[in-house]
Amino acid sequence: MKKLSFFDKVSYGFGDLASNVVFTAVSTYLMFFYTDVFGISAALVGTLFFVTRMWDAISDPIMGMIGDRTKTRFGKFRPYLLYAPIPLAIVAVLTFTTPDLDESGKIIWAFVTYILLMTLYTAINIPYSSLPATISDSPVERGQMASFRMVLAFTGALIVNAGTLPLVEFFGDGNKQQGFQYTMMLLSSVMVVMFWLCFSRVKERVPMIKQDSSLKDDFAVVIKNRAWWITVLVGVPIFTFALLPFSVGMYFFTYNVGDVSAAGLFFMFGTLGMIAGATLMTVIVKHLSKRIIIIMSALGSMFCIGSLYWLHTVDVKVIYIIIFFNQFLMGMCASALWGIVADTADYIEWKSGRRVIGLSTSSATFSHKFGMGLSGALVGAGLSFVGYQAGVEQSEESKHMILLFMSLIPAFGGACVALIAYFYPINQEVERKMQSELRANREAKLKAQANL
Repeated sequence: MKKLSFFDKVSYGFGDLASNVVFTAVSTYLMFFYTDVFGISAALVGTLFFVTRMWDAISDPIMGMIGDRTKTRFGKFRPYLLYAPIPLAIVAVLTFTTPDLDESGKIIWAFVTYILLMTLYTAINIPYSSLPATISDSPVERGQMASFRMVLAFTGALIVNAGTLPLVEFFGDGNKQQGFQYTMMLLSSVMVVMFWLCFSRVKERVPMIKQDSSLKDDFAVVIKNRAWWITVLVGVPIFTFALLPFSVGMYFFTYNVGDVSAAGLFFMFGTLGMIAGATLMTVIVKHLSKRIIIIMSALGSMFCIGSLYWLHTVDVKVIYIIIFFNQFLMGMCASALWGIVADTADYIEWKSGRRVIGLSTSSATFSHKFGMGLSGALVGAGLSFVGYQAGVEQSEESKHMILLFMSLIPAFGGACVALIAYFYPINQEVERKMQSELRANREAKLKAQANL
């Protein structure tokens, strides 16, 4: 199969830059928007986020099955990059719009727009995440695509985190409702362009073999597959615990360090670390299996972020160095995780003879969203347990809980990731054998179909 060019890999990465332009805005600012701008209670926002995560458990596999059964002149998964961005952009703007409604009307608006937003995000992100298995059958090139994806995803997150609040102020001129709405219009427009650039360049080149359409058989081979379960189980602690330092960073610098202005550089160094780690992945994936990369980076993160527990909080520069190297390791880890998603789809085909790319990918994307939801729930529960109150001098118990969320709890997550990844069945030797046999099987099936 023709080797992918540098521009092929960058073009694939444009899709995750597009995704993160919206997803980062939602994950970083929507809670604040709902409570302080839109005007509904934090308890209702928590309920909304929980209900949506439950809906994801249904919508993600449904979208995976729809993708597996899509047949168009553009391929199986590419069409969604062309048609889904416009409705996603419209709903993203509506989600950050404050209508002139009473409290009940606002609650209904928030529930409808946010659930619809996440449903449309699923409709484009699962096909996008499924593409590597159809673009190339090379584990190395798919690992590099995952790295380019993460580099551009983290770049998008960096741009959004740095630019959103200044844009809100610029467009709103003191009116935050208008500022958020106009800012989302701009970000959504960028998202559409990036998705269309991705669509225009990537091609589905791995031949699709005709097979009987059976939802029962698809579910059976996925549920019984060891690699699939480990992919899901690895993803949950990565996205639950890796995000904790970012989730509590504002609290840590406000109350533990006593200098909230220092938080901006903390987030910047962390994001730059992720970009650097994902960039290095494009090189080391040629020499190490993605399983080993996940284990080594997770263990390194465990020691790195855990050291914050014993660090005196006035050493802000040392904190920046630690978060840079920790997120550098997590950038490699997250890139390797998205790389094994395509390998797992191939492993299922190798073991069962059925190709179920969308369904197997949807499970990994759900672990991502579930982990992020669980991360927020843990922080909320932990702070409530120690009696945290916003805007006042915190007790020693509250400060200690914040410090735990910054250090030892993410370190525990790194240990969990390494332990689970140890049992992932695909190493470099298995990759070579699997791809060789899959190519031979696909060629034989294609010849048989041509003779019919």
